[in-house]
Amino acid sequence: MSVKSYQKIITVQAIQFQGYPPSDPLHMNEVMSFVQVPITLEMSPTGVIQLRVIISQYLVLVVPAGDYIVRDATGKLSHMNKADLEAEYTLVK
Repeated sequence: MSVKSYQKIITVQAIQFQGYPPSDPLHMNEVMSFVQVPITLEMSPTGVIQLRVIISQYLVLVVPAGDYIVRDATGKLSHMNKADLEAEYTLVK
């Protein structure tokens, strides 16, 4: 029996955190609508504004400006930087 290759295509949705204050005044509303869990903004020790997505008491995603919040088909949220997102997924137009 020969070895065969298989490919799994997974569709995800993603939104890029633009930082704060965002260039688009509706950006934070879009983020809140997308994640549908509480969010906060925090300043890192280096002075960078980061988005905290509070999924549960013990699971918080910390998303720096320019990175993405990704939601898979099951609704699970994760954080990816642009390079990882583009390496793993192809943009669907």
